[in-house]
Parts: sequence; C-alpha cells; structure tokens
Amino acid sequence: MMILSLTLLLSPMVSSYTISHFEQAFLLDPSVHVAGSEDFIEETRAEAELLKEHLWSIASNPDNTETINKVFAEKNTACINNMEDAIEAVEAGTKLVQKAGAELKQLVDAVQLFKDSVTLWLLSRSRQH
Repeated sequence: MMILSLTLLLSPMVSSYTISHFEQAFLLDPSVHVAGSEDFIEETRAEAELLKEHLWSIASNPDNTETINKVFAEKNTACINNMEDAIEAVEAGTKLVQKAGAELKQLVDAVQLFKDSVTLWLLSRSRQH
C-alpha cells in the first residue's frame, strides 16, 4: 500500500523520467513477475529495489525539488518527511515481508487450501440439488 501511495504521489515526476520497457510494464502492471521467480518474497525485494532506484533518481533531479517539497508538505505524509524517509520506509517494509516470509507463505498455502476445499464443497453441494 505504501509503495502504491508513493508512486501515486510522485507520478508527475515518474512520468517525466525515462525508464526501461520492463520498468514501464511494472509501473503499469504491478503483477509483472521477476524473470524466473515464482516467489513473492523475492519479487517484493526486487520491486522495492526498483522503487528505491526510481525514488533516488527523482530526488537527484533538481527540476523535481519543488514538487518533492510539495508532496512532503502534504498532511497525508505525516510519518514521511522527505525522500530519505520514504526510501527508508520502503526498505523497512520490505525487510518485514522478508522476515515474515515463511509465515506469509504458510498463510497463502492455507488460504489456497481453504479456497480449494470450499470450491469442492460448493461443487458437491450443487450436484446434490
């Protein structure tokens, strides 16, 4: 959610920044997968690194200073006061996902198992009627 919020807040600057085809695809469709990766924990790290790279690039362009100052002056960024805070927040969130990786994967597996069980139950129930 935070990544999406930062991207939306900085979208005027992102649109003026030259980015690769993969990066454009990622910004337009966050479901784009890292090549060869089916692991959402690895994808989270890769996406965070890409976002941090974009944020640093935006921050290093003097033409963006006024817009950046306006973004961080907004009341909706109370916990994030500048680009460094934003990048630190992205990194902290990514580390939390990585640290909880095993538990998150178990949760995803449990939800999928539940979904499959409910689907089977619904199918068997519909055949009875």
